Amino acid sequence: MDDLPLIDPDRDLAAVPGAAPHPLHAALLKAHDEVRRGAEEEIARPAASSSVPFPVLPAVGVLHPAAEPLLRRRVLTAVDCLQRIVRAYPGNPALQGFLDVPPVLHRWILRHPHPESLTVDFCRLDLFGDRLGTVRILEFNASSPGGVIGAGTVARLWRRTPAIGALLDQWRVPVARFEDENWFAAWLVAHGHARGLTEEQTRHIGLFHTAGKDRDRYRIAAQCRRNGRTTAMRLPSDYSPADGARLGYLKFVPADPRPVHHWERFCAAVTDGTLVIPNVLAERWVAENKLCLAVMSDPRFEGLFPPPERATLRTIVPWSRKLGDGITVAQAVAERTRLVLKAPYGYFGSSVRIGCEHGPEEWAELVGAPRHRGWLVQERVAPATVGALSRDLCVAVLDHTVLGYASRASRSSVVNVRREGRWQTVLSSLPAT
Repeated sequence: MDDLPLIDPDRDLAAVPGAAPHPLHAALLKAHDEVRRGAEEEIARPAASSSVPFPVLPAVGVLHPAAEPLLRRRVLTAVDCLQRIVRAYPGNPALQGFLDVPPVLHRWILRHPHPESLTVDFCRLDLFGDRLGTVRILEFNASSPGGVIGAGTVARLWRRTPAIGALLDQWRVPVARFEDENWFAAWLVAHGHARGLTEEQTRHIGLFHTAGKDRDRYRIAAQCRRNGRTTAMRLPSDYSPADGARLGYLKFVPADPRPVHHWERFCAAVTDGTLVIPNVLAERWVAENKLCLAVMSDPRFEGLFPPPERATLRTIVPWSRKLGDGITVAQAVAERTRLVLKAPYGYFGSSVRIGCEHGPEEWAELVGAPRHRGWLVQERVAPATVGALSRDLCVAVLDHTVLGYASRASRSSVVNVRREGRWQTVLSSLPAT
């Protein structure tokens, strides 16, 4: 089973440099033009903060029907293990010391009234590898639904094109849940209802974000409007109960946690339930920490997980350690060609350093720098490819079900759409759950 490819070779269409010629090459390019125009209308234009179009690759793939069920089980087990870490953190001093969450975040995690009930509501996992036996989770993302919203929209647009839509019908490719144009807003409202909010209290939604451009909040706002809701975009530091928002969403990856010093009212409202948001602070700020992968890999923490889960983690989590506490600088220097260095709360791939892309002296300087002590050191995983491009696999998980898949492809070894990458549509071979 582990030799099975993740994407079915007979249903992997791509019109990109280096890809093998395909009889549907011309039809794929024509459909791609339609998809790009649709993405401009449905994704880029509503994101009024940016004129950058949603980057769509002329490629569509379908997961291998024999590989996908096992991939799903492994991914969902990994999310279960992430949730175990989140729930264990408040009462586990060893885990607290290892993850080294910044104090301004740590204090709010400890104030959560019911840590045993913390859940990973939404999560996007990014994986590298082309087969069941080689695919590994590179990171968890618990705060960034914008790319998933866009990927679902693009999948829906491919289905609307005559040639590719007919082919997907012929292949009997089921519609994924994230292809629905209102899935996120509908889920957010349902999340509020499940936590005691009335229908009226979900009519106005606060979208909380940090300073600067952020396309996610505009994509969420567009869905909310279609769902009959009004929205207000706010900095968490500007939160006031007088605004009337009882339901909200927070987009924030704490690479720089300093702004949280000014979020006292916001954090208190989320913690006591006055403001309902998914992926609450006590979950988010643990699950976003990339050192959770080191917790899953380091034998010192195996007691957090039952034996069957440990076995799954060994198959899908790459060898991962904390620099200075699990692997020494000297060991990291000696293993340069097989290692990758990452900041615990890095994003957009900006902090990723790949050992084989640096000379020995430069690498020794990187891992020896005091500012990098405590970073994640991880085994380098070879990416899958489409033509001459490297590509990953993104798995979106919502309330412990797989919402949909996507891929990003790039000439760079760090695959990210903020680094010249583009989204490839990857469809499920299984019915939506």
